[in-house]
Amino acid sequence: MILRALLSIGFLLLVLGGAFTYMARRSMALCPPLARHPVLVWGFLGLFLALMFLVPLVNRFVDHQADFLYWLSYGLFSFVSTYLVYLAVADLTQILLRRLTWAPPTAGFWAFQAALAATLLSVLVGVVMALRPPTLRQVDVPIANLPGGLNGLRIVQISDLHLGPLVSMAKVEGLVARVNNLKPDLIAITGDLVDGEADGVKSKAERMGALQATHGVFFITGNHEYYSGVAKWIPIIRKLGWHLLDNEHVVIERNGAQLAVVGMPDPASRGRRGSGQGPDLAKALAGVPAAATKLLLFHPPTGYEAAEKAGVALQLSGHTHSGQYFPWSLVVQSIYRFPKGLNRFGGLWVYTSVGTGFWGPPNRFLVPPELTVIVLRPS
Repeated sequence: MILRALLSIGFLLLVLGGAFTYMARRSMALCPPLARHPVLVWGFLGLFLALMFLVPLVNRFVDHQADFLYWLSYGLFSFVSTYLVYLAVADLTQILLRRLTWAPPTAGFWAFQAALAATLLSVLVGVVMALRPPTLRQVDVPIANLPGGLNGLRIVQISDLHLGPLVSMAKVEGLVARVNNLKPDLIAITGDLVDGEADGVKSKAERMGALQATHGVFFITGNHEYYSGVAKWIPIIRKLGWHLLDNEHVVIERNGAQLAVVGMPDPASRGRRGSGQGPDLAKALAGVPAAATKLLLFHPPTGYEAAEKAGVALQLSGHTHSGQYFPWSLVVQSIYRFPKGLNRFGGLWVYTSVGTGFWGPPNRFLVPPELTVIVLRPS
């Protein structure tokens, strides 16, 4: 475990080092004024790297009273990760222009300015989109052979809220009130509710306990529950009165029809002490009535082959954030088959939420957060 952690850190430092070297050298090459102040360029990138690794430690030692450091650190992360891509595109463009056409000597400087301006605009708009209330999205899902008693059943999905230092209590309270006003039949929280130690985020999570639905609140773990100390979080979640589904199911009845709400833990639970044996669909489905319509909650939009084979009608997932912000939103499309929205796989519907909150950088440029209302309809 220690060796794996060291290798991961080493790989991360290697990638960051390469990216920082490219940004610093090419920025100075394209912008002569920067070239005259290399200390400032390398100092800026060094500050970002230091904040990235030191902020979590500092915040713990000062009893979670330095949340502004998170805003600074993640704000720089947002800027640097966006600028890296825009700079690469602008740099490549000016190189091609120089080689294929006549271009003035100032083409490089213009490319630098374009990359910087696009980065600033993207980051600023992304912050606004991240901090605004999530977009309310209603999705009707046509289920084959849906019993009449389940027609019109409303599920509110909350995913990837990532409660942490950057999420205010006011935002949590606003979300709770908004969900309750929707009067859902059930609420599905599909992982990554929290993004921090239990002691520092506990009060925000406990405020989520005010969520109300006719048939209750159902919760499954995401990968960040395990990164945030799942052993501390599980007892807190259970005290909220939610149905915590760890390879389990709960059968609810509505107008004489049955809906089996099935849940599996995130794959990150594998091999972690006290975290079970990872997702096990067969175990989760054991004992489900044959006539029940099956709803599966699983954090990543994967495992749909087994779910479809097992007769699951609808899978609700999250995890991808759909890349969270452009241009990284383009990368996610090549990683996951179902990165966002409603998709069909055989007889199974898979809905992947782009997330109700944000992770890390307060940036959701062109990928606004969503609060999803899933409505079951007969096909």
